[in-house]
Amino acid sequence: MSTKFSFLLLLLLSFSLYSCVEYKDVEVIDVSDIRVKSLTTSVVEVEFKMQINNPNNYKISVVDSDLELFIKDKKIGSAKIQDKIVLPKKSNKKHTIVVETGLSDMLTGAIPILMGLMFDSNIELQVKGEIRARAKSLSKSFPVDFKERVEL
Repeated sequence: MSTKFSFLLLLLLSFSLYSCVEYKDVEVIDVSDIRVKSLTTSVVEVEFKMQINNPNNYKISVVDSDLELFIKDKKIGSAKIQDKIVLPKKSNKKHTIVVETGLSDMLTGAIPILMGLMFDSNIELQVKGEIRARAKSLSKSFPVDFKERVEL
């Protein structure tokens, strides 16, 4: 009988502690200062500043990303965020984010598009997809979609 009571007490305690974790949506306020950091036939690196509001009482870590990179409305390939990003609790600040598409993630039609950029002084760049974040035991995905004309 005491084992069942201990189990029920542990289960009740777990549910009550889990309900104390209130989650408020993280919001992307602004994307600015977009620049192409590197543009070769083997890698495309894009750096930008993203202002993110975290209204929660706990920090949130970006754990993964599933992004697609487009140049002139043509998909170049899949991209990943290079560095770990931590959103401090109750923060509303800009974070520098570097997204990279490596040779293995590029589509076969990407190289002619990249070669054609040699004669352009600016391009239309789009990043689209999801960023996955984790805080305590919660995990959530956030959509990302922005398009901007950037100087090369």
